[in-house]
Amino acid sequence: MTISKNFTLSTKHQLLILLFLAVGLNINTLFNQYAFDDEMVLIGNTVVQKGIHGIPEILSHDYYYGIKEIDQTGLSGGRYRPLVLVIFALEYQFFGANPMVSHLINILFFALLITLLYKLLQTYVFKEQNKYLAFVTCLIFAVHPIHTEVIANVKSRDEIISFILLIVSLISFIKHLEKRSLGHFLNGLFCFLLALLTRESAAAFVVVIPLIFYFFFSQTIKKLILFSLPLIGVFIGYLLLRFSIIGYKTYGASEILNAPFLYADASQAIATKVFLLIKYIWLLVFPYPLSSDYSYNQIPYIELNSIKFIFSILLLFGLSAFAVLKFKSRSIYSFSIIYFMVTIFLLANFAVNIGAPLAERFLFQPSLAFCIVASGLYISMASRFKFLANSILIIILLLFSVKTVLRNSDWKNNETLFLTDVISAPNSVKLNLYAAKCSITKAQTEANRELRDEYFRNAVNFDERLLKIYPNYSSIDIYKDLGAAYLGLNDYFKAADLWLLAYKSDAAFSGQINGLSDIIFNEGNKFYKKGNTDAAIKCYRKSLELNFNNIDAWHNLSKSYSFINDKTNAIAAWQNVILLDDKHQFSNEGYNK
Repeated sequence: MTISKNFTLSTKHQLLILLFLAVGLNINTLFNQYAFDDEMVLIGNTVVQKGIHGIPEILSHDYYYGIKEIDQTGLSGGRYRPLVLVIFALEYQFFGANPMVSHLINILFFALLITLLYKLLQTYVFKEQNKYLAFVTCLIFAVHPIHTEVIANVKSRDEIISFILLIVSLISFIKHLEKRSLGHFLNGLFCFLLALLTRESAAAFVVVIPLIFYFFFSQTIKKLILFSLPLIGVFIGYLLLRFSIIGYKTYGASEILNAPFLYADASQAIATKVFLLIKYIWLLVFPYPLSSDYSYNQIPYIELNSIKFIFSILLLFGLSAFAVLKFKSRSIYSFSIIYFMVTIFLLANFAVNIGAPLAERFLFQPSLAFCIVASGLYISMASRFKFLANSILIIILLLFSVKTVLRNSDWKNNETLFLTDVISAPNSVKLNLYAAKCSITKAQTEANRELRDEYFRNAVNFDERLLKIYPNYSSIDIYKDLGAAYLGLNDYFKAADLWLLAYKSDAAFSGQINGLSDIIFNEGNKFYKKGNTDAAIKCYRKSLELNFNNIDAWHNLSKSYSFINDKTNAIAAWQNVILLDDKHQFSNEGYNK
């Protein structure tokens, strides 16, 4: 790239700059722990933990097979991604569960991706275009903050590996086109199959590869159709393999947190999905704020007559019309629009339920379209207003770079991620739930009483906001967590009511229930000693509501009723003392003693 009349950047220097950015901007992830759903593919996956010996099970089962308690989430079935799990198993075999190694591998894969992408664009796809188009495109791709989730989240390594395999596949097909080499052709098909076995969204390249041949290699429609047939054949073969191993089950979650349009009628669903396509484009142009979760109810349903839908459909229609008009002239802008639509379609919930209304990782491959458009606009402007174009590009690169580094820090661990993202996505049920858990954990390890109470209050606020957003949320987690927060704030009665709800769904929770019963019983004794009999009675009754077999509570309850001359209740309480007094500790007493 020309810096001045006497100095230019060679392709070697361009690649070094790209690698420096790809590694340098993400090197702070090396100090991150596992976060979010990383545990599912490593320390929470019993098959991956078998290392090499677990590979046969990986190849013969669903993606979520071996993940602890996965059946409770409604996520099992419908995914077959063995290749990435094999890679995780090999990593575990040689390095164990080591976050630094995991993040280093992600960075190295990303650096490899940038190298291959630059080679693909510079050597083949853009060889007839401006000689700086490939470099600027990769430059923007390398620094874009939207990619932080894929790089910082170890679990999302499948996105990087799939893209790498697709690029290798495309390079192989191009070499076949140039040299008529059967070996390159077969290698292209094999890499395409491997990409499918890494992530199902690779299926979009059945359309993308012929599309690239049309726009950049002047192939006729007839030749493209003939070339597509082997790709379609590989895809059908993949489906047959997939169905033979995991059956015909698709991702069919029946709970709103994993089925984002469950509560939407047909018109709301289509309106919201169309709007989300524009939301994706907006995140590419203006990646702020970013969030690890956009599920219910961060993005509310919209109606067909809403301004958001009308604007979205008009913009999509305009982009589509432009792409069609510029199709014959093989404009890079037409290609970019079509490429974006094709690669985002399978991830936009139109064909199948993806499990999330929107996710930043879904933009990893589609974002290339934005990078090409931005690069093309820069080069067009630079031909007339070089200083202005360079200034704008430098500012964008700096802003994107800073945001990438900062966002990587947010992924340090679950605490930093959830407590940061709940601010960016305050109406996400999942983030409020996770933020509450993190706040409780912080409170339980905090020695300073004021800070401890603040963390507990934060947990209460997060959980209560969750219930306001989603009143029908009935997971026992919310009852356990909110109860623990109220217990930390010494609001024992609220804690008791919530933990009783948890106990109805989880009998194993009896230990905590009995412990709280004893705490409230002791509070009752304090009130009794102070002469506040009414308050003591309330405590004893609540203690017994938690643990009917608390004989001491029945005994003191009877004494309290007797003290206020309520003989009916005193006798009733004493009868339970007699019923439970198998050790005869109160056999010589009467209810009015």
